Amino acid sequence: MKILIIDDTKSVHAFVKNLLGKSAGLETLSVFNGAEAMGLLAERKSEFDLILLDWEMPVMDGPTTLSAIKASGITAPVMMMTTKNEMKDIENMLALGAAEYLMKPFTIDILFDKIEYVTGRRMDYAS
Repeated sequence: MKILIIDDTKSVHAFVKNLLGKSAGLETLSVFNGAEAMGLLAERKSEFDLILLDWEMPVMDGPTTLSAIKASGITAPVMMMTTKNEMKDIENMLALGAAEYLMKPFTIDILFDKIEYVTGRRMDYAS
């Protein structure tokens, strides 16, 4: 499974990659804002099985990026990962087409459970 991580914080990329590295068969790619993501997705539209998207980023924020992803016809599910936890924020992102909402900080169990829910693929810990 190939996962695109869109977040402006290097430590978040490192943390998520570390967690995802605990499962076999995953490949990750990182970009640091929505504009970078849209450039990459324009070239490799169908390559990703899941997109993890931060809300608050410079250049192009998460809601704008989510709208652009959906408008471009990309079918990979998008999971928001953010500290924004107001019900209206969650509802807005789901209405824009987010498949799931992941609140920071999160644990490996929460991340894996949500990936399983969104993709339908089992997430096993690597031995």
